[in-house]
Amino acid sequence: MNTIDSLDTGRPSFAAMADPIVIQTQTSALCLKVQDGKVMCSYFGARVAEPTDMLNASAPAYFWPSHWDAATGPHAVAITQPDGQLALDPIYLSHQVTTPEVGQQLLCIQLQDRRYPVSIRLYVLAHFDSNIFERWAEITHDGENPIVICKAASATLRLKANRYFLTSFMGSWGGEATLREQEILPGNHFALGSNSTPKGAANGSPSFLLALDRPAAEDSGEVILASLAWSGKWEFSFDVAHNRNLDINLGYAPAYSAYTLDGGISFTTPRLLLTHSLHGSGPASRNFHRWAREAGGVRTNGQPRDIVLNSWEGAYFKFDEALLHRMMDGCQQMGVELFVLDDGWFGNKYPRNDDKAGLGDWQVNTAKLPAGIAGLTRAAAERGIKFGIWVEPEMVNPKSELYETHPDWVIAMKDHPRREGRNQLVLDLGRKDVQNYIYGFMDELLGKNPQIAYVKWDCNYTIVDPGSACLAADRQQNLQLDYIDGYYALMARIVERHPGVIFQACGSGGGRADFGAMKYYHEFWTSDNTDPYDRVFIQWAHSYVFPAIAMGSHVTESPNHYSKRHTPLKFRFDVAMSGRLGLELQPQRLQPEEIAWTKQAVSEYKRIRPVVQFGDLYRLVSPYTHDLAALQYVLEENGKQHAVFLAYLKDHRLVSEYGPVRLSGLDSAKRYTIREFNLEPNQKSIVAESGLVLGGDYLMARGLQIQWNWRALQSVAVEIEEA
Repeated sequence: MNTIDSLDTGRPSFAAMADPIVIQTQTSALCLKVQDGKVMCSYFGARVAEPTDMLNASAPAYFWPSHWDAATGPHAVAITQPDGQLALDPIYLSHQVTTPEVGQQLLCIQLQDRRYPVSIRLYVLAHFDSNIFERWAEITHDGENPIVICKAASATLRLKANRYFLTSFMGSWGGEATLREQEILPGNHFALGSNSTPKGAANGSPSFLLALDRPAAEDSGEVILASLAWSGKWEFSFDVAHNRNLDINLGYAPAYSAYTLDGGISFTTPRLLLTHSLHGSGPASRNFHRWAREAGGVRTNGQPRDIVLNSWEGAYFKFDEALLHRMMDGCQQMGVELFVLDDGWFGNKYPRNDDKAGLGDWQVNTAKLPAGIAGLTRAAAERGIKFGIWVEPEMVNPKSELYETHPDWVIAMKDHPRREGRNQLVLDLGRKDVQNYIYGFMDELLGKNPQIAYVKWDCNYTIVDPGSACLAADRQQNLQLDYIDGYYALMARIVERHPGVIFQACGSGGGRADFGAMKYYHEFWTSDNTDPYDRVFIQWAHSYVFPAIAMGSHVTESPNHYSKRHTPLKFRFDVAMSGRLGLELQPQRLQPEEIAWTKQAVSEYKRIRPVVQFGDLYRLVSPYTHDLAALQYVLEENGKQHAVFLAYLKDHRLVSEYGPVRLSGLDSAKRYTIREFNLEPNQKSIVAESGLVLGGDYLMARGLQIQWNWRALQSVAVEIEEA
């Protein structure tokens, strides 16, 4: 490790370091070197046998360029010093590589500004088995007077290829994470991002897929898949120079987020997760899924998820104990394992009978529920099912006791009107007293009702008037980052206190689909749009970075509040089975034959859910390019492979266009039993191979031939077990 020596000028000097800094996973490598005191990146890509070869890969680029390093190009960090100058010139001090856990390498690079008392640590955490790299930065101010962090990226990348094809996962409410691929041309600047805190469903997932030289393919070509672990504003920028170098800048959105940092305090950026693949987007996604399940990206607890019935679409705000008991009876009858009471259970002075009042007053509405939450948990236990509950702790209705008592707790601009969304305002989670209030009522709710096994944590509005009563006038822009840091600190306290409770992240639908939030949750609500046809597209896009176990996918009535399209019950179940299966309907409105079929489908899912929730995903036919969608999960269980194949056809007029669907991920030397399940009453299998025993080589070379019927919105579910 090299260190800085002071010269007579008072400016530090440095020595060049000949040996490269190499961090590797099973298939990928990152190579850095120190040149003229600056940390340069020589290589990021496929692992090679001789590390020194990577020094010759291309012209090195700054690993994390400051404004000083990249005066005319993209830069990672910009700081206004106490003397008013926008200046930062950090140089290399030392580095260290450690092994925090088996299968991990952690690189820490220490930098120091030449003139100012600002030090920086750059981190790279490599996960060997999942081939995931985590990158982040920590800025420490050691001076007396505050500095202003104008920008601090989590990571930058420079790539060299002939062409670049960028797939984004942007969307809208009800259409989250919509795939869109476009080419970034030389001379172009392109940006993705969200300008809302908390991040809303309208902004999609803070993730991207980049294909080099040719459009992205599932099983071939060089790709980089990345996702930012952050629940607030974010920004990704892509700049292609005329020499075809691509500079990528990744992190939280710096606009209106200038952060004032006092002396002796450190500032840490969100973590950027990325993986590299020479064999297409399929292996890249499986890398992310493996990391999420095994490294804590999603709280799995190593256990399959319960099948839930949520009360929302079946009851909305209009319920009493008798209705909820009948819904629990339906759960028991159909084999559902957990009943979740959604919005409307709280508020007495201002009862929560609609979305206009009561939010923030977390006492049980005794008019609706005279026996309280304890009575409901007892009723659930009597039926042999678990109980869960909905909360929205970050928000408040102006028509509430909480707002009457603490109007200063909401985020609002001084002497300006308070603009509401969904009749609510956002509480200031940057305040310790607000965090303590939320922690207090959540701890009381879960402590007094230890039978609560599941919490749906919702968030239906974002900051529109960024003002905090607890921040000084010159620090109002700290709010955007303080809010998310406060949210994470609050969640950490709650889940540590109640580790056995399953938490779902809901952000007006899929707004909390990010690995910043998912560190504290077991799953996210994929979208408020529960129409199964639309969900095929939404869940397909989310699957690029999130495993199936993280995606709540519910069977609802059809038509429902979102879609007037009528969809067969089988199609609804087959789509929901590609995630964590749940229901969101009123069982009493189902016909006896529908109850019987649902019970059978629930039983089938219980048997195959380990494959879906813990297996490797293979996307076989994309709904974005075909009128057919097909996917497959493969799990190694006790030395044997167990797979599930799901396919969905949009339009019956295209039946003749689709031949066999080739499978993937099987062992070509083994043989497999094929069985179609979830058949409708009196329906014969439409999978030609159902009931046969076939070789993995045949199934991957030829595939399954589906004899589609002459109608729209069809689906098949097939189990493939090693014989």
